[in-house]
Amino acid sequence: MSYDPSTIATLRRALDEVLFDERFYRRKSVSALEIAEHLLGRAAAGERDLERLKASAFERLLADAERLPERAA
Repeated sequence: MSYDPSTIATLRRALDEVLFDERFYRRKSVSALEIAEHLLGRAAAGERDLERLKASAFERLLADAERLPERAA
């Protein structure tokens, strides 16, 4: 799938903002590649809004964290 420059810029900004957010580092359940693939999937489904893309990525982080058992500190 190809994307226009505006969509690519939005995807890049969403990825950057998710990866630099503290919530990403606290949740070691999802890799940066998985977040990027998730964002691309949302874009392929037609999503172009920055805030909704980020919210979807954070929902993914939370869902994966809840799915994994707690680790001892």
